[in-house]
Amino acid sequence: MDAARIMAQFTEAWNTNDLDERRRLIEATCTESTEVVSPYGQHRGIAPQLEDINQVRAQFPNAKCTAKVLAQHHGWVMDAWTTEFGDGRPPLHGADIALIDDGGRIVRVISFSPLPQI
Repeated sequence: MDAARIMAQFTEAWNTNDLDERRRLIEATCTESTEVVSPYGQHRGIAPQLEDINQVRAQFPNAKCTAKVLAQHHGWVMDAWTTEFGDGRPPLHGADIALIDDGGRIVRVISFSPLPQI
């Protein structure tokens, strides 16, 4: 499992304005039943994940997310991420804990934000 590649593709889905590319990236990195839990809500599945990203991209079309894997073990990955909105507001910092299955796809993401930059 290449956790850094998987998480980079997942992050890139948040950056692209191309709907087909976004779908391709989410389908490549998530299962049909991937569960996402964040301070902003929770959902299960690819369609709700795409809708979540679509809403963010519609509100912040110039946003750019970056992420870095901090640690991984036993299929679990922790990454830290930053979203620059591109409109002058301060960046949003957060962290994700993701479980990746043996097939190399994310089955659960627990996201925390906002976090102070450390």
